[in-house]
Amino acid sequence: MKRSHTIDGLADSVDILRRAGEEPLRTGSIDAVDRSSWFIIFLNSTATVVVACCGGRRPTSMESAGTSDSGAQP
Repeated sequence: MKRSHTIDGLADSVDILRRAGEEPLRTGSIDAVDRSSWFIIFLNSTATVVVACCGGRRPTSMESAGTSDSGAQP
């Protein structure tokens, strides 16, 4: 992941998942039709309830042009 791109809901999702402990969960991913954003969803074991969700916008080619793949700062 490149620096300066945030993942909305990540901290809250980590807290929720930590509290879930050893409860079995299912995961899924959702990509916007135009591929501009993505989401990861965490579902209960029967996939009937969304337990947590996080996601964000994908960088455009112009945004990623100024960032190295390693994430190292110049």
